[in-house]
Amino acid sequence: MKLQKTKLGFTLIELLVVITIIGILATGAVSVYTSQIQKARDSTRLTDVTAVKAWVEQVYQDYSEYPASSNLAASTVPFSTVLTYTPKLPQDPKNWQKRTNAAFDYIYTVWPDVNTIVNQDFEVSTTFENAWNITSKAIWDGWSDIARLELWIDLTTNVTKVTSSVAKSVHSLLCVTTAWVVETCANDGKMLLIRKQ
Repeated sequence: MKLQKTKLGFTLIELLVVITIIGILATGAVSVYTSQIQKARDSTRLTDVTAVKAWVEQVYQDYSEYPASSNLAASTVPFSTVLTYTPKLPQDPKNWQKRTNAAFDYIYTVWPDVNTIVNQDFEVSTTFENAWNITSKAIWDGWSDIARLELWIDLTTNVTKVTSSVAKSVHSLLCVTTAWVVETCANDGKMLLIRKQ
């Protein structure tokens, strides 16, 4: 009587090939997922800074000047006035984590106009995370900081800001605290980091 050999399982080579294919597919899926999460956080950032810009514009409509970037500044309109238009300030989705040349945060800056009238020009900015958003939006916003999206009003120029009393190089890596709403965070006292309580 002849015994027949039956194949009971996969060979080691077959298992390794299948595992390799699954690994390649999983790597692709994770990178796509990560990219989509970054885009979603950037979308939140864009919505948040657009909202802050609208609240700041509402303050201007009521007081004829933008709010100061510090509640201690010599101004009739402290930044806390913005809270009249919103129950709370937004917080960046990455909560002050850092990237190579910036930190994930929302910054509000105000400065005098060309006639030295205080609080007539302003900027609200955020750091983008997704590479596509950086190259398609942040680079083309008129400022030199290519990782940040800056929404601004400057009555002296229409397309790009040429001169300013604001030191743009100190945008990042400045204020590291844990529990506050707004705090001045630049050497010149004109930049304000916005955070939720």
